[in-house]
Amino acid sequence: MKVSVFGTVAVSAALSAGVADAAVTSTPRYTCERGVEIPAVYINSEDGKEPSVAVIMVEGRMINLEATAEAASGVRYRFPNDGSGYVWWTHQGEAQLMWYDAEKNEEVTLYAFCKQS
Repeated sequence: MKVSVFGTVAVSAALSAGVADAAVTSTPRYTCERGVEIPAVYINSEDGKEPSVAVIMVEGRMINLEATAEAASGVRYRFPNDGSGYVWWTHQGEAQLMWYDAEKNEEVTLYAFCKQS
């Protein structure tokens, strides 16, 4: 599997965050509205189930997110899980990036209509 420099750095970040015996499951790129590209790396935990960590690169920032059990379909990733932060929701090759404001208990969409390319 070809892994980019971003992917290598993402795996290192996940390992340092405590994802022991991590395995990269995929390294897709998403093209969102306004032509914004978001590369992603999905990393499984040692049990090999759904990806437990997603690392995305947005506006020059690498963002590490953890899978949550909140999604009715697809996978939702958040960090931090107990306060304000980014939310990355993926479902069948599509995604969107939101900001969750814990004070207001609301999500604001930052990038929508992201399609895996």
